Amino acid sequence: MDFMLTDFTEESQAPIFSSSFSKDTATLLSRKTIKGDESLPPENDNGNIEYKAKLCSLSKERIHHLTTQMKWRLREGQGECVYEIGVEDDGSLTGIIQSEMDESLKCLHQIADSISANFSVLSEREITEEFGDEKRFVTEVLIRKVPDNLAFIQIRLAILGSVESGKSTICGVLSKGQLDNGQGSARLNLFRYLHEFQTGKTSSICLGVIGFNSDGQLLNCHKNSLDEVVEESTKLMTLIDLCGDRKYIRTTTYGLCGYNPHYCALCISATTGPTADTREHAALAMVLNISIFVLITKADCVSEQQIMNVIARTNKLLKTIGLTSSTEIVDTLDQAISSAASLQSKDSIPIFIISAVTGQNLDYLKCFLNILPTSFTPIERNALSQKSPFFQVEDVFRVPRVGIVVAGLLNEGILYVGDRVKIGPNRVGTYQEGRVCSIKRNKQSIFSIHPGEAASIAIKFNDEHVVIHRGMVMIPQNEPATSCWEFEAKFLLFYHPGNEIEKNFQGTVYIGFLCRTATIVSIDSPTKTIKPLTWTTVKFKFYAKPEHVQVGASLIFREQKTRGMAEVTKIC
Repeated sequence: MDFMLTDFTEESQAPIFSSSFSKDTATLLSRKTIKGDESLPPENDNGNIEYKAKLCSLSKERIHHLTTQMKWRLREGQGECVYEIGVEDDGSLTGIIQSEMDESLKCLHQIADSISANFSVLSEREITEEFGDEKRFVTEVLIRKVPDNLAFIQIRLAILGSVESGKSTICGVLSKGQLDNGQGSARLNLFRYLHEFQTGKTSSICLGVIGFNSDGQLLNCHKNSLDEVVEESTKLMTLIDLCGDRKYIRTTTYGLCGYNPHYCALCISATTGPTADTREHAALAMVLNISIFVLITKADCVSEQQIMNVIARTNKLLKTIGLTSSTEIVDTLDQAISSAASLQSKDSIPIFIISAVTGQNLDYLKCFLNILPTSFTPIERNALSQKSPFFQVEDVFRVPRVGIVVAGLLNEGILYVGDRVKIGPNRVGTYQEGRVCSIKRNKQSIFSIHPGEAASIAIKFNDEHVVIHRGMVMIPQNEPATSCWEFEAKFLLFYHPGNEIEKNFQGTVYIGFLCRTATIVSIDSPTKTIKPLTWTTVKFKFYAKPEHVQVGASLIFREQKTRGMAEVTKIC
């Protein structure tokens, strides 16, 4: 969260592609030519995919209807929708001749302009069946308009992988717009501590931000500052660079649970292939229900045969942890576009073969990232916005002339400057009251934050000697302040060296940004033990102090080689 601290010190989620887009559909749309007897799924009245046979010679009434329809599709996609021109409502790919396509695109562009939306052609494909003398085409168009209550569309992407897999390097290349020199120059932009520079290994959570404009262009380059990227972007992506070394697995788990990313990029070095750490990272993402795509890095260092061998080993690894979706190698622009559909529907796992030194396939990766959808549907986002604010604290700073600044993630509600809040619980289970003085996100002063947004918040507390630390939560001052020593959860044990866990076993629980030691004080099973791969009701007790826990929260349980997950069912 280091860039959030500079917010203050320098001064003083609806899918783009509907779920009906299957793997077969994505494969169909990735081809340069399509047979006339092939088809897409029938058009869905909901979602943000719209089919149009053609848009020619339109009346004012028809244009008004189409404008209303575009607004609806944009709302369904939280600011993004896709038009398939040359496709009938039943999904038939009839196509239209070039002159009709030009007129249809011109009309669609005018409708988008009328509502201040941005228009960009994703792809154009030829229908191979003969329809007279003229060729017929199907064109795919992306319409983007940032919702009125948002400054931009925002996505969180976690970068996972074992040590020396090129995670920090690819983050540096994307966020700075410059290729690596083969000696790790790009990753230096993300390192925070001296030992990271000396060893080349990330030991902390490093955040980077990349931005795309309305035309889908990546704005990050050495000429643009972060301020300029944020100001000019319609879509921002936070890159969460996590640790690869096994001795920092606690930090990696903490980052995944706390930031709750929309997607994970699993980096695998072409020189070494997948490792045991790769397997554990992929399993963590799967347990947390985070969609994965794969980056085979350092492609410039090995032969094509070695890359194919790494891909085969990767396929095997993914299947061993339960990811049965097929993989798809992305090596064309059309495949980059269609693979976002297959990732959203979880029909397949895209694999990009890239090099941060030569730039191999980086353009395809950038295109893919540009059209990745958010995870919230409009209904889900509105429902979360209606709840009381619930902010999880990831880090705390004391900034001269500003005071206490907390950085973290807003899970629910809307938080405004001037709101009266309280943060806790402390060691005796109470909360400290204060007022939100200012909010900053990506160095920009803002008046409010919405669900799913990370920000830094300066707070003026009633007690000047207040002690705040990571893992605490911030809620409205008029909300009941709750804390607990014990809670019940439905627990699933993945692995334990002794095969069974008994009462009084102690480990670490990860609930959002909360990372605490807890003891299993009761087990509701006939044998009074927890067996692998069996759901069991257990009661946890925090070791050091009471904490704030919500019913329904997911948790990860770890202790050396022991692994498990659970869902909180009751606060005791």
